[in-house]
Amino acid sequence: MANIKITYHIMPWEIDYALMTFLQFKKSKYYLNPQDTFYIDSYLNLSDYIIDWDKSKLSKEFFIQKYNDLSLLLKDFNHKSYVVDNNELFGILDVQRNSYDSIIDYYIELRPDVYFSETLLFSLVEAAKLITNKYFVIVPQYYKMWDETWDLLVADEYLAIPYNQWDQADLFDIRWNLKNKPPDLSLKPINLSKWCNWFDIYNKEFYENMIPVLDEWKGYGPGDTYSMIISQFAKSKGADFQQYVLEGQTIFEYPIGPLKQRNMTSAYKDLIVTKNIPNQRQEFESKFQTYVNKGIQLLLDKKII
Repeated sequence: MANIKITYHIMPWEIDYALMTFLQFKKSKYYLNPQDTFYIDSYLNLSDYIIDWDKSKLSKEFFIQKYNDLSLLLKDFNHKSYVVDNNELFGILDVQRNSYDSIIDYYIELRPDVYFSETLLFSLVEAAKLITNKYFVIVPQYYKMWDETWDLLVADEYLAIPYNQWDQADLFDIRWNLKNKPPDLSLKPINLSKWCNWFDIYNKEFYENMIPVLDEWKGYGPGDTYSMIISQFAKSKGADFQQYVLEGQTIFEYPIGPLKQRNMTSAYKDLIVTKNIPNQRQEFESKFQTYVNKGIQLLLDKKII
């Protein structure tokens, strides 16, 4: 028996992705172990800090109503729906900070534009139960990515595809290739830390203690890059950390191939006015080495290394 928390953050222009994600969760329900408990914390971010609603042609109420309607698909889960309706910066780093819970055994971060099969959630959780490492991450396989650094995560059938064609696939071809595969619990350990936070599972010790959100983090930033560096460093110093690749399950982003030019966010973005706010990625990266230094000190303070 395990308690699993899934976190999901969307901006209003990503509302159609929420429909596709929630449908996949609904399908996933029929494969899950009934002794496990699944919690989903979802956030609809309507912050006035980011969006000028007075100038936008769609209202907050439109997105709130649509989100509430879609949330009916999650009635089989312990779902908490949050609407961020204030004038503060908010993002996935805040979602991670809010997610910590003493009863949770495994955490899953899910990005809104990622396709996953209806058997992936079952496979990830059952595979996680087999691992004995104190700290670990499991990542599904990917379609071909844009450079060779990702090849250790790419499914074998896609490795020969040229790097410059990574975004030219039809996602539904990938789905079809998976359709008749039974759930697979084959795990491949890899020596490098590498993931996208697309749909990964993290055990409690890793998520809460090895790579916790730093107090000064706010909004959005490359927390995945930070966590990869910290976990790789910890492993080099003897920490019992291991990343695994779950074979037989390929995930990928929806906006590739025919959805690349005008994806499911375009129509909404045409009608929503965003404010000129500081670039959060640049803000994060400008202090990145300071964050890494602090993360390493936390490893020492907690006697992880």
